[in-house]
Amino acid sequence: MDPVKRSPAEASGRVRREIRSDAPRVALLVETSREIGRAILRGIDRYVRQHGPWAVHVWPGDLLQRLPDMKAWGGTGIIARIMYPEVEQAVLKSGLPTVAIDLFDEQKMRGGAFRNCSEVCIDTVRVGIMGAEHLMQQGFQRYAFVGEVNDVSWSRLRQEAFAKHLEEAGFTCYCYPSPPKSHRNWGKELHRLGAWLLSLPKPIGLMAAMDIRGRQVIEACYHHNIDVPEEVAVLGVDNDQLVCNLCDPPMSSIAIDTETGGYRAAEILDILMQQANKRRGKSRFSSSPMKYVIPPTGVVTRRSTEYFALEDELVIDALKFIRINATLPPTVEQTAYHLAVSRRTLEMRFQKHLNRSVLSEIIRQRLERIKLMLGDQSMNINEIASSCGFESEAYLCRFFRRETGQTMSEYRKRL
Repeated sequence: MDPVKRSPAEASGRVRREIRSDAPRVALLVETSREIGRAILRGIDRYVRQHGPWAVHVWPGDLLQRLPDMKAWGGTGIIARIMYPEVEQAVLKSGLPTVAIDLFDEQKMRGGAFRNCSEVCIDTVRVGIMGAEHLMQQGFQRYAFVGEVNDVSWSRLRQEAFAKHLEEAGFTCYCYPSPPKSHRNWGKELHRLGAWLLSLPKPIGLMAAMDIRGRQVIEACYHHNIDVPEEVAVLGVDNDQLVCNLCDPPMSSIAIDTETGGYRAAEILDILMQQANKRRGKSRFSSSPMKYVIPPTGVVTRRSTEYFALEDELVIDALKFIRINATLPPTVEQTAYHLAVSRRTLEMRFQKHLNRSVLSEIIRQRLERIKLMLGDQSMNINEIASSCGFESEAYLCRFFRRETGQTMSEYRKRL
């Protein structure tokens, strides 16, 4: 039998994947100007590569958000962060299966048009709690929060969770009042925010609702001669590496696995489109809407929170030494040797100022690094074990289960 003849393109493996005429046509209204939106799109792309093909329309993100003419295009589904009333109406009018990204409270409330819409959203309460825990672990006694300039619902929820967690630990939180509309221009707000920062007691640990807002806090500190992190330590959210690294000093941030969120959004929409094909003419939203909550994966520490608000320089130096070496952690004896003190002295000072042992701090920081690596879906368990100095994958798995009460696979499934 003669071999099947192949074209040069086929022989080289460079065959363009054709999109069938009956393939799903999906509009993606997700901003590309922020890392959080780009990560969602990467997750959607990963799903489409595995389960597609799809034809997609991507909103460029640098223009006013607008849904294309879905009827003329032959659209079959929508994934969108719905930011404007005009887009709300266009999505509803399309009658197509929709997965929303982080709906506003008023969109989900009883009687709201999107109350039965499937959704992918960030665990914003857990984000606030994680921010409070990180700054408390640095030893601060004073705390502050700066919300998104337009005081949107997810920002308020982060602020409330942050302040409540601090209150339960016996601390109070200074919250920046949302500026009036006439002062939301950054040129005007720079001075308003700076004056508020000057009024705060120092040193203080501050959480911003998002990285862009954190960058503005650092800029306001610079213009008003407030030292970061010596007077104000700043923590952002989203871990947009470009924004964080362009800050001076580079900004610590809470990482969120939004790429997995994008993957789940595409997965949910695929199910909804298949259901819609079976029930033509019925409601565009499922009677049992699906939801995926994107968890924060950990704090990526940079210099903006490196200052430890403690009076004991020995404890500060020990915390820095443990953090720098967290992936291949030192023993308690090695930490004491590095600081030229006895183990007993180091333990007593830790208990006095942090109310925990040196070993518990070593374990805590090592776990944080492991959890952060688990958030990177491209790393397998063996690679994480090697990076963190474990002799074997099995040893790492036993360590993780002993310290957290769950397996690494169980933890990763929640991401």
